[in-house]
Amino acid sequence: MNSDTWRPFGMNDTEPSPLYDALHDGVPPWMRKAHTLWQSELLTMIFEGEDGDDRFHSIEQDLRTEIAAPVGATPRGLTSAVLAHFKIREETELALTDYLLSLANIEKNDSLEYIVGIPMFKKIDDILAGSGSKWKLGFRSAGKLGLVQRVPVGVQIAADAAIRASGEAGKTLALAWGAAFGLSPNPREAYRLAVEAVEDAAIPELGFSPKEKPTLGHVIRKINGPDHDATGWTLPFQREDEHYSNGQTLVAMLKTLWAGQADRHGGDHQHTTKTAISQDAAEAAILLAVPLVQWFSSGAARSKAAANTP
Repeated sequence: MNSDTWRPFGMNDTEPSPLYDALHDGVPPWMRKAHTLWQSELLTMIFEGEDGDDRFHSIEQDLRTEIAAPVGATPRGLTSAVLAHFKIREETELALTDYLLSLANIEKNDSLEYIVGIPMFKKIDDILAGSGSKWKLGFRSAGKLGLVQRVPVGVQIAADAAIRASGEAGKTLALAWGAAFGLSPNPREAYRLAVEAVEDAAIPELGFSPKEKPTLGHVIRKINGPDHDATGWTLPFQREDEHYSNGQTLVAMLKTLWAGQADRHGGDHQHTTKTAISQDAAEAAILLAVPLVQWFSSGAARSKAAANTP
């Protein structure tokens, strides 16, 4: 229970409350008015621009839906038509918000903390948080804002840092994060992209040639070495266990990620082996990929020979 959460008079402050402590999906009744007002303000601002009609048609095209609106409608009329169309179901209300967030012009080095400090974005993030929504603002893909599932703050900060600082691997990790924690999760794609992000970070550090078409399996074999003890690799800890090296820890994490991709090989595994990537597995893969991407991209995971080179 969040000790800072307000409780109505007469409610026991020490007892967990599903209403106040649980995270709520969709658009709960107590969130709807504030959420709709935010959508309305942003849509009106968009439609009042010189290309307002074109932006209306873009919403129809991008979201693959036809919206009934009077010919020659004013910006407020277009706004009302869009709101009415997406108010049919709670999930479509959030789909509209997710889409509107994706239109934001995000600079390459803008942090999530900076973006959420911008009044328009802070307002919707506060609405989501204050309503106990399971959704918050985040990066759905590289440079694209959207709705992502709320995760512990420290985890989000670590992921955002890895995404921003890891080049191509960071872009792939952002796509993986969006596929796992976004509004329409795709566990299979999230897991695949998590593996690809680690490959993007690790392969350049290991000197593979493009002709080798290296995969994460190649990375594991190279780090593990001929004796399969990974003693040639290290992490920047000042001490390590005398029975289990830092290199072995690195390989164990890589092997766990690699082996866990149950549908990696070709064929219709969901029908032949009944194995499909679960949402839990995809989320675990992303959270395992975050430190691996950061370590390889920053040079923290390195060979001892390279570490000892002046």
